[in-house]
Amino acid sequence: MLFRAAKKKKIKLITTPLVLEEVVQHLSKLTIQPSEFEALLATSILTVIPNPLDNIAKKFKTLTTDQDDVHVIAGGALSGATALLSLDKKHITTTRVKLALRPMKVMSPKEFWRWTSRKKLKP
Repeated sequence: MLFRAAKKKKIKLITTPLVLEEVVQHLSKLTIQPSEFEALLATSILTVIPNPLDNIAKKFKTLTTDQDDVHVIAGGALSGATALLSLDKKHITTTRVKLALRPMKVMSPKEFWRWTSRKKLKP
C-alpha cells in the first residue's frame, strides 16, 4: 500500500542506501520478490538520500540497543520526513526513539495507515 500511495503521489518515500541494503537482505520476510523490488527501484518513487555520516549517526547511538539500527534512526532524523516507518518494534519504534525524534512520527506501517486515515489520506 505504501508503494501504491507513492505512485499516486499521495506520499513521498525517502530512504538511504544502507536501508535499501537491509531491505534486500530481508526481502523474503517482506513477501517481496527480488524482481518486484528491482521494478520498484526503477519507478523512481523512492527518494534516496545519502547515508548519514558516521560523526552524525553516532549522536543517535544511545537511542537503541542495536547499533546496526543507528543509521536508520539518523537517516530518518536527517531526511526531513514527517514520519519514520519501521517494522522493528524492539529497536526503532520505541518510546525512546519517538521522544527523541519529535515532532517526527515514528511508527509501524500499520500505525501509519491508521494515522493517515484520520488525516483523510487514502492509498
